[in-house]
Amino acid sequence: MTERVADNLVCIGVGVRAHGVRGELRVTSLSELPDRFSKGLRVVWRRDGHPDRVLTVQSAHPQGDKVILRFSGIADRTAAEGLNGGGLWAAADSSPRLDEGAYYHHQLIGLAVQDEAGAPLGTLTAILETGAHDNYEVTTAAGARFMVPAVSVFVRRVDLDGGRMVIRPIPGLLPEAGGEG
Repeated sequence: MTERVADNLVCIGVGVRAHGVRGELRVTSLSELPDRFSKGLRVVWRRDGHPDRVLTVQSAHPQGDKVILRFSGIADRTAAEGLNGGGLWAAADSSPRLDEGAYYHHQLIGLAVQDEAGAPLGTLTAILETGAHDNYEVTTAAGARFMVPAVSVFVRRVDLDGGRMVIRPIPGLLPEAGGEG
């Protein structure tokens, strides 16, 4: 699953249901990092039709493909049930540093995409996880979309500070190129 971004916050999980009677919440993690929900992490709980609520992780432990969280101030099952279905959002800059050349999806979405000559090609608008590697969806100024495999043969450079990604298109990759690279 993929973290989502809004208001410089990253959605890192979704409350599934209360767990036990001591105020714990079973959460589907949207992060691939097992330690994402560390003790002391402050998150914003959000659900449509409800006011945002700031919560602090008191404890976290994995259970199968879920994470069991306990928050300060959530003392019983009834209080935890009120968190069902809500997203857990953390500050985007709270994400742990990744190795060189690795990026969080929220860092890439919105980057300007250009070819190696500097010609603008569009904006990275979505990332599709396909197993072997991700695929970047790029939307052109005219609204056409094309996919770029997230491999070094195509993605030549990522410049987060400059807000751009440089790709090497091949014949047939670009919709407006009419099969020409």
